[in-house]
Amino acid sequence: MKITKKESPYAKDCSILKESVGGVKNIENINRCSTRIRITLKDTSKVNQNALNNTILFKAFLIKDNTLQLIVKSDIENIFITFIRSLRISFTSLPNTFEVNLLNTNNKSFFKWLTDGIAVIMNPIIPLLITLAIVSTLSNVFNGIDFGGGTLASTSEVAQTVGSMLKTLQSGVNLAFTILIPWSIFKVMKGSQAIGITIGIVLCCKDLMMTDQIMGNGDPIFKWDISFSQIVGSYPWKISYEGQILPIVFMSFIGVYLERFATKKMNYPVIKEMVAIPMITIATFFIAMLIVGPIGLIITYGMNIGIVWATTNSIAKYIFNPAFGLLLPWMVVTGFIQIFVVINMQQFTNFGGTTIMPMFTQLNIAVATSLIALMIINRTNKELRKTGIPSSALAYISGSTEPALFGITLRFMFPVIAASIGATVGILITTFSGVVCTMGNASLLVFLSVTSDPNTLSNLNVETIFGGPYLWMAVAIMVTFLVTFVSTLALSKLKVFKEMNQKVLERDFSVN
Repeated sequence: MKITKKESPYAKDCSILKESVGGVKNIENINRCSTRIRITLKDTSKVNQNALNNTILFKAFLIKDNTLQLIVKSDIENIFITFIRSLRISFTSLPNTFEVNLLNTNNKSFFKWLTDGIAVIMNPIIPLLITLAIVSTLSNVFNGIDFGGGTLASTSEVAQTVGSMLKTLQSGVNLAFTILIPWSIFKVMKGSQAIGITIGIVLCCKDLMMTDQIMGNGDPIFKWDISFSQIVGSYPWKISYEGQILPIVFMSFIGVYLERFATKKMNYPVIKEMVAIPMITIATFFIAMLIVGPIGLIITYGMNIGIVWATTNSIAKYIFNPAFGLLLPWMVVTGFIQIFVVINMQQFTNFGGTTIMPMFTQLNIAVATSLIALMIINRTNKELRKTGIPSSALAYISGSTEPALFGITLRFMFPVIAASIGATVGILITTFSGVVCTMGNASLLVFLSVTSDPNTLSNLNVETIFGGPYLWMAVAIMVTFLVTFVSTLALSKLKVFKEMNQKVLERDFSVN
């Protein structure tokens, strides 16, 4: 029986839309928020308005400057995805699913290529990251939060069992995250996903040694003994890639290109299936163990130690953390945030907690608050309110700031500046008070991820001051809210931002 993929109900209308705007060559940029799709065009004279009126994709359209705006009543995400695919663009290859730039896509800098690549690799694994966040939060509720008389796990044998089960599940999902990275890379690069999964498993198998086993207990870095190998000199080959995100990404690309080489050079199917394809996993394993493993561990461990030092050292933390806070919104805009998402994940895997998550939380609160303030400033604009309310709620509750940033605040600029200021002040408070989190939701739900576990705090060299981490996280969030709100209102009074505000409202949030 032949299985066919069901076509989107919007496919025909999206094809008409593509031709109505002059084809893909006339498009510079495509952006969406929760109610509008904005298509920036090279030449608006090529727009066929009669053809646009024959589609059912939107309830109205506007042409402002060089931008065609489609006001969509419902299901905007599926319409956006279908339109992107009608342009022969793979939606799964997009680093940012809210804004697509069609100009100079082949002339990216190495920096842009790196950050976009990380985002594309992470996209298929996002459901697993959400699962890990939920499981880690539940595990922290049972095992990490002291409710006054101890943790929930200490209240009964049943609760202790549930707490242990959640720890086991957390460990398993954490392992799955590392294993699925090669799968994601092979999937994106059109390679064999089975080989990707196999490489992930063999590089993280139980017989290999974790980072904390190698570099724990106060021993010098790489104090090897015979337990690591039987090679002369105890060469350190027995290194697990679990939690080592960058090294396993590198090895995955090696595996992909080995597969491409084998597929291209082997002309005999039998030899290809029986010899060449199996050798990909074998060759990748030996390269990983004998060459990349020790080097990758030094780099990963050094990066983790460096970030921990920068975020917790008594002097460095008051330099690095505020600077990080000021740059956080712009990191989201440029995609550079993806690198710190990876570092955050590595930090949690190796130390059981993260100093970056509290800073991510202040960012998300600040972005949502700046949007609330922007809506109050422009309270007579119903279109802005219609778009802004769900976007700010999403940032507050789930920690997803992309709809608020790319859909709205970045256009006005001053709310993003205000968010930088507010997040920085909040980060100074969490830095001073010593707040640490496990993996979880960097939003108003972060309290379920805040930890006071002595082992985690010791691993990260953090001491929480009087009052406890929950009190100080609450104080930080309130201060972030107030400073961001006031900063947004104050910046909106400046002449340059007043003019920009009016121009953006007329261009992007008007109905005629």
